Amino acid sequence: MNDHGQGRPPAPESLPDIGCRADIEALVEAFYADVIADDLIGPLFVEVARVDMTAHLPVMADFWESALLSPGVYRRNALRAHRELHARSPLRAEHFDRWLALWTATVRRRHRGPVADRAVGKAHAVAGALLHNTAGGGRPRPRNISAPRLPQSTGRPDSSGPAVTNRDAARSSS
Repeated sequence: MNDHGQGRPPAPESLPDIGCRADIEALVEAFYADVIADDLIGPLFVEVARVDMTAHLPVMADFWESALLSPGVYRRNALRAHRELHARSPLRAEHFDRWLALWTATVRRRHRGPVADRAVGKAHAVAGALLHNTAGGGRPRPRNISAPRLPQSTGRPDSSGPAVTNRDAARSSS
C-alpha cells in the first residue's frame, strides 16, 4: 500500500501539490519514517542525537511550512544543532546526500507541482549550506543524489523560493 491508501501508486500527473499545513505534516511524517529506518542516517537520529520525534516532527513541519507556504512560522537555529551533532559524530557528505535522496523520493512519491518542486530545490540548498557549515570542505552542495526523478512541472525546482545562503543555514533545519 502507498502513502495515499490505495493498492498501487497514483500516476504522477494525478498527485496533488503541497498546499497546506496538513500536507506538510504528512510529508514530514512519511519522510522521517524513512529516515529512522535508514541504515546510514537513522542511527544519527536515534542513537547519536536521540531525537524525540514527537517533539521534532512539529518543528520540522514549521520549518517546511515557513519555507514553502507561510514565511515566519519557523524561528529556530538549526545550524547550532547540526554543529553539536557534528561534534559528537562527524557529519559527512554521504549523510547529507542520503537525507536529500530520502526527502526527494518522499516528496516525489506524494506530490507534484511548483510547491513540491520548491520543496526539493529548498532541500538541496539547505543540505548544501548545512554540509558546508558542519563538515566544510567548501563543497556547496551534496553529491551523488540518486532519488527517483519525475518530470519537473516548472523546469526549475527552486525558481520561486528564496535561496538558502550560509547565513540562512542558521535558521534552516534537517
